[in-house]
Amino acid sequence: MQTRTVKLTETDVKNAYQVLKPIVKHTALEYSRYLSDRYHANVYLKREDQQLVRSFKLRGAYYAISQTPEGTRKAGVVCASAGNHAQGVAWTCNKIKIPATIFMPTTTPAQKVNQVRYFGGDYATIKLIGDTFDESANAALTFCQDNGQTFIAPFDNLNTMAGQGSIAVEIFEDAKKQGLTIDSLFAAIGGGGLLSGISTYAKYTSPNTEIIGVEPNGAASMKAAFDAGKPVELEALDAFVDGAAVRKSVS
Repeated sequence: MQTRTVKLTETDVKNAYQVLKPIVKHTALEYSRYLSDRYHANVYLKREDQQLVRSFKLRGAYYAISQTPEGTRKAGVVCASAGNHAQGVAWTCNKIKIPATIFMPTTTPAQKVNQVRYFGGDYATIKLIGDTFDESANAALTFCQDNGQTFIAPFDNLNTMAGQGSIAVEIFEDAKKQGLTIDSLFAAIGGGGLLSGISTYAKYTSPNTEIIGVEPNGAASMKAAFDAGKPVELEALDAFVDGAAVRKSVS
């Protein structure tokens, strides 16, 4: 994955938001009566399940591909994914008419594989390799090296993070319109790209907002990284939550 000497900034996220604004759906910030009653708080949900590919992953995939030089991009892009990032890459490549080779674990639910085929159409080639995301990612990186194509990382890439962070721009814009103050913001963690993008924007826009990342007990790669003070690779990985089963989080 990417080794960085620069950090993601609020400006990066704003730039991504402007590129994505005419492409992705501005999803609702919706009050949940059930969760609010249950937890005795005003709970709002960012409805990325209403996104064009049913997840936020389209944001990072589209923006990362859009920032790849045109000549390189036309040669084709490659990704590895447990499903949602793959759908975002497939949708993007179908829209801009470039080939995509998509590596997915053999354990990926058939519904997600079928959705990748649907969104990618004639522009997506799917390869089911490995039992986990990390095994698929290693195969994808080797394929890139052998074929001179560009790897579109699902989380450990500044442009991917910036694209995911566009969610935060919408959240805080909508909160302002509704007269809301966001005390705490919860985000799921797989590899950490979503959390990185959201927290980068939030710390400048609303520094008093508490950012809380949530990951599966059996795939707590971010907690392990925080405990060690650096990214570490988990020895054991529970792939039950397939979309968040990542052995090593962002660097």
